[in-house]
Amino acid sequence: MSLCKSIDTLSMAYLDDELADEERHELEAHLTECAACRAHLDQERADVSLVRRSLVAPPASDMFRARLARALDGEERIEQAAQRRRWYQYLLPGSAMVAAAAAIALFVGVQAPGQNNATRTATVVHQAAREGVRPLPLEVRGSETDPWVRTRLAVSPPRFQEPNAKVLGARELPAGIEGHQAGLISYEINLTGNPFLLSVLVVRDVNADDWREGQAVRLGDRTVHVVSMEDGTRAVSYVDGAGRGYLFMAPQLTVNELVWLVGRTDLVGTR
Repeated sequence: MSLCKSIDTLSMAYLDDELADEERHELEAHLTECAACRAHLDQERADVSLVRRSLVAPPASDMFRARLARALDGEERIEQAAQRRRWYQYLLPGSAMVAAAAAIALFVGVQAPGQNNATRTATVVHQAAREGVRPLPLEVRGSETDPWVRTRLAVSPPRFQEPNAKVLGARELPAGIEGHQAGLISYEINLTGNPFLLSVLVVRDVNADDWREGQAVRLGDRTVHVVSMEDGTRAVSYVDGAGRGYLFMAPQLTVNELVWLVGRTDLVGTR
């Protein structure tokens, strides 16, 4: 059977790259001599191209993309809420769940004792928060962090009860805070399979009144304060018995999650 008689079958197999090497070479040699078969192949190629173009979906409109983005954001928020519920169910069984609920209730309804001094105290705590998030490199990392913090800041790094919390490193703030020596300890914490960074700013010899801005939350026999930053993020402050101020910051967490996590430290330690 001549190639001209089987050009219909051969052309489709050729365009789909289904011919063996020998068959392809024979057909290509034939096409150089046969104008009719070349024309047939060109028409087949044009038809295939037209079909492929017709199968391409038209570009989505701006309105459709906006609606899709909103729908995906809604699904993500639902999933995040469900993940948090699973987190609390896993980490806060029994009486601990009751204690967390009590802490949340106190956060909603209790004002800080120093609220009347908000203008003065805001300067100190907000400056601490601004200094704490400056992109300065860590001075020490890993296992060197604990002895460095003990030597430079005269304090032990706060420890979390969660097994998936580890210290990444620390650095000293060159200018301190309001004339007080200060340093930042960086942690990586993994609670739900997604690790996040938590920063703890430590300031020595502070005036406790300067750290009472925001709303007071009672955690066991200790009181912490939730502070609102200028950019809308929240931080949790605490002053220990030796006059050291601590500021906990984790933008990825909600206020209640951050308060609960601070309560899981050996520094505050709900009991």
